[in-house]
Amino acid sequence: MNNLFITIGNIALCVAASLNAQRLFKDHRAPAVGFFLVACSAALAVLPSSPWSAPLQADMQWVAEVLSPAMVSFGFLWLSDDHSTAYTLLTGSALLSMLADWLSRHGLAVMSRCMAMSSLSCSLTVCVFAGNTLGILGSVALSVPALVALNSASPLVSPAAAGGLLKLGLIAVMTVGCSAIRRALEMYVQDLKRWDRSNILT
Repeated sequence: MNNLFITIGNIALCVAASLNAQRLFKDHRAPAVGFFLVACSAALAVLPSSPWSAPLQADMQWVAEVLSPAMVSFGFLWLSDDHSTAYTLLTGSALLSMLADWLSRHGLAVMSRCMAMSSLSCSLTVCVFAGNTLGILGSVALSVPALVALNSASPLVSPAAAGGLLKLGLIAVMTVGCSAIRRALEMYVQDLKRWDRSNILT
């Protein structure tokens, strides 16, 4: 039963991420690419697992969980004119992707969490100072999968059930996060335009 709900959740996540990526692509290319990665990961997760597809599904899930928050942070940093930090974050995420095969499993987990924390801190810094509540909510939601380990699930249920419940919860959180981020970016652009008009008038 858990597998059925997880499959439905992945389909919903794929649709939500795809629609939001399409709506953002014109004005916010980096976040749109991040959502496209999430959509691809969710689509692959729906396919039946096999010896050849399992590694691809795991790799795509890792890429989506680590790079999508970085892409979203890049979008917020770029809009706030902090281009140097945006490029630094993007370069760091690209280097981590290229060096992933050279790192041990523990080293990759540590570096992935560091990357997620860096992306989250950048987004939160911009959104907190801008008073963008949806941006805060969406940034946290997209970063949660890279920060939460499966063994953190409640010990009151069996490990298999705990893993299924946690996975379903993370899918739901990411689905909400995609919509929240899209709306937050649109609001941030509107706020920037309003601030520019205020500065011109004064």
